[in-house]
Amino acid sequence: MPRALRYALLLALVTAGACTHAKPVALAEDRADEPADASASSGVPPQSGDVPPIVDQYFPPGQEPGPPRWRVSEVDPRLVVREGSDELGFLEQPCAHDESCGCLVAAEHRYRRSEDGWSITVVLPEVEFRQVFKRGTCIQGCGHQVPPDPTSVRSLGAIDPAAVEIVVQRPRRVVTKQTCSEPLYPP
Repeated sequence: MPRALRYALLLALVTAGACTHAKPVALAEDRADEPADASASSGVPPQSGDVPPIVDQYFPPGQEPGPPRWRVSEVDPRLVVREGSDELGFLEQPCAHDESCGCLVAAEHRYRRSEDGWSITVVLPEVEFRQVFKRGTCIQGCGHQVPPDPTSVRSLGAIDPAAVEIVVQRPRRVVTKQTCSEPLYPP
């Protein structure tokens, strides 16, 4: 394929939205090695009770625009306390596996309220890549680095950080990545 035609094709695909920053939708082949009910087989408890509301975005110390709004608790670095109050927040990890084009596999969070606190299950899949090669032309990458999603703070209320149980689960997730004999790279 002539170079000018390749460039025109690449430009048309990029301007038509071929490279978006939306979180990818899992294809059937991505889930081929996962059971039909992944949450049941991975031991993740079903969502129950209220999901705490997102009340803020967390900025690491020194990067916050203005005075600090949250400080890290002494019990767990994922728990933060609002400055000047007893409100406890949980820092949600937005992504389990980042790539240059954005989040490839999102993290999941499940909340269960108990009488005296919260139980939070964080699902961070272990990603295994399966390469699929095809002959011909395909677009590789998205052309520029995408900044990571901000860290959300979910309000757990005015409770003691010791009353929060955080469990991390790492189920296996197979992701298919396509490559080709004549890759095109966006500008």
